[in-house]
Amino acid sequence: MNISIAIVTRNRARYLAGALFALSQLEYPFEDCEIIVADNGSTDSTADVCSSYEKIFPNFRYIFDSRPGQIIGWHLALLLAKGEVICFIDDDTRPVTGWLFSAAEAFADPEVSLVTGPIKPKFETKVPNWRKEMILEYDGGIWSAHWGLLDFGPDVREIPAAFVWGRNFLVRRETMLGVGGFHPGGFPAKLFHFTGDGDMGAGKAIEASGGKILYHPGCGVINLFQAHQNDPAEIERWIFGEGLVTSYILLRQTAAKANTTEEHRFLLKQSVTDEMLSNIGKYYLNNFKNLPNSLKNIFESAGLNGFKTHQYHFNLDHKFRKWVLRNSYLDLDICYSHPELRVPSS
Repeated sequence: MNISIAIVTRNRARYLAGALFALSQLEYPFEDCEIIVADNGSTDSTADVCSSYEKIFPNFRYIFDSRPGQIIGWHLALLLAKGEVICFIDDDTRPVTGWLFSAAEAFADPEVSLVTGPIKPKFETKVPNWRKEMILEYDGGIWSAHWGLLDFGPDVREIPAAFVWGRNFLVRRETMLGVGGFHPGGFPAKLFHFTGDGDMGAGKAIEASGGKILYHPGCGVINLFQAHQNDPAEIERWIFGEGLVTSYILLRQTAAKANTTEEHRFLLKQSVTDEMLSNIGKYYLNNFKNLPNSLKNIFESAGLNGFKTHQYHFNLDHKFRKWVLRNSYLDLDICYSHPELRVPSS
């Protein structure tokens, strides 16, 4: 088995069916790869969709675990996968023709540890004009984290790990295990504060280990940009989440340098200001002034609110502190010792 494809999903049977159909249309010898669907507690027809595709793919595996959090599915797939390379995608990701052949080509270089490719959004509804302010430039490429847009051009090239996202995250299994797997990703609303830097944390660890990170234009995918993602409430949720992630990263960085709890708090206070935190949302914009007035407050305040919420739980709950500061989340049974994580949450 050369390649494993992993999809983590929850109550999105329609999108999952589209992802599996897109995979079935790829020109690739499927006896040489496996597909793993990790179901994070669905109560819809997800299991039925998977049952129908078990008849299409020769190597298909359906895993169900209702414990909350994207990291459950990520790590179950990582630990059970048989492929040397694992291609993590989302249920609203649609790989293009040649995706798997290009992945095999990229990983033919033994120094390559992590690969991604172009990500092109496909919109379910008309996009507001102000969203153009969220298309940013970097070293000859363009990107937008919230759009799910990435384009570094027609050539194979090395890129920073910060541009390898979970919707198109292709990695050597041995490398991923070596860095301790993913950090916590998305969580249901009631448990949103358990979110960490997920795929980004793993990518940065791979980068720090010296692994080569490639952008391959043949490893392209389409990302379905859903209608609700234009809603102010969804934008606020997303920026709030970036505030949670900012706190998670800074707490781990300062803890690594501190010998005592007081020293940890001191280092954290020295590393961040409210002004910096109010710019969390603005970081994803070209021009804040071009936003509608109804969104300006969201972009200024949601990140700060997310940061303070994460800090509140960290200071109040010693078991949550342990969760945030874990060296590795690979052993899910040990990690999921917090009382709030022991039962499914909606």
